[in-house]
Amino acid sequence: MKKKFNLYCGLLIAAIVFGIGLTMVQTGYQMYTGGKAGWELAKSDNEKGVKRDPLWGMKMVNEMVPVEMMRKNPLEITDSIVNEKTGEKMGFMPVVAVVWSKDAGHRMQIIQAIGYFSWAFMIIFWIAFIKLIIAVNKGKIFEKSMETQLAWGGWSVFGMYVLGWVTQLTNHFLNVQTFEFADYNHMITQFPDSALLYSAFGMLLMGQIFKIGRQMKEEQELTI
Repeated sequence: MKKKFNLYCGLLIAAIVFGIGLTMVQTGYQMYTGGKAGWELAKSDNEKGVKRDPLWGMKMVNEMVPVEMMRKNPLEITDSIVNEKTGEKMGFMPVVAVVWSKDAGHRMQIIQAIGYFSWAFMIIFWIAFIKLIIAVNKGKIFEKSMETQLAWGGWSVFGMYVLGWVTQLTNHFLNVQTFEFADYNHMITQFPDSALLYSAFGMLLMGQIFKIGRQMKEEQELTI
């Protein structure tokens, strides 16, 4: 039984690591392309004798604003993009974009700060999950510590889900206050992964099941 439990735990860890790995690969590629573009720009500036503010790159990042939007009239497509494989000029409707604005304020810093709290919840989840595996392998199944670890794990995952909404709503309301685009309405098109919510309540439910099992075991021992 423990072998099968450890197998499933290993598969869960592999799935989580795989998801994190995909995000890291995506982030790494973006950093690579951004660094390459910055290197080429610096080389071009050096050849042309152009001098820039040393902090211009940081200011550019601080002025980045993610925007989600939808055309007021979706049948009227005025933007276009070129397919270089065929040379065809096709209609183009942006839904998610990044704009650069001097009115961005400290938008990116706020989003990054929320991300730090999300990482804290992730660390709590991993600690609870590892303690859970150790407890099961030691045979400490119907003990209060099992319920505690499941509760910590469930609430930490729920916290990550809530912070996902906080990030989306904060950015959306700041966009509504800052921008009004011609022909476009502000929208929320990307939502936190619902799997986080299911996992959170699933772990909390499992904690209650173990609690009921522990109480039944204690009642049986008292009866005997």
